[in-house]
Amino acid sequence: MNEALETKNKDKKKLGENSTLIELITGIILFGILSQIGAAVIIIMKHSRFLYYSIGIWAGVAMAIGCALHMNYSISKALDFGEADAIKLNKKYSLIRYFSLCIIFAVIMIFDFISPLTAFLGIMGLKIGAYLNPFIHKAFIRLGLEEPDPEPKSLEELEKEAAQQAEKVEESGS
Repeated sequence: MNEALETKNKDKKKLGENSTLIELITGIILFGILSQIGAAVIIIMKHSRFLYYSIGIWAGVAMAIGCALHMNYSISKALDFGEADAIKLNKKYSLIRYFSLCIIFAVIMIFDFISPLTAFLGIMGLKIGAYLNPFIHKAFIRLGLEEPDPEPKSLEELEKEAAQQAEKVEESGS
């Protein structure tokens, strides 16, 4: 059992246990920057309200990051439950996220202080960040922020390790 814990700690990534979440948030922010640059070019060409659209993008990015953090929280909570309860819990947390976004968008549209269209664009950063994740992961490895992924083991190697661990358990139990 101690070997398993030592292996787990040894294989721990430099960014910590939530490195995937950090990569996702990085992708969301990169998408926000690219959206801001694109919006700046389009808005400046039309001589429109730059701040109105820019704040919309960054409000959407903030909502996307909030959703990512909430998803991480709900998944980690669900791991403490059995399968049926975990499914119920994830459905509950998904509904909370969606209703929260609906309420925020209703406020945005009622008061019209930021662009709902660019806010929606910012929220789409959650999806784009997920699609960018493999590329960001590789970049983090190249930058030395993360350890390279371990090589996958063959089925035979895994069976051998399981048999050895079973033997050790039997020996320590005797």
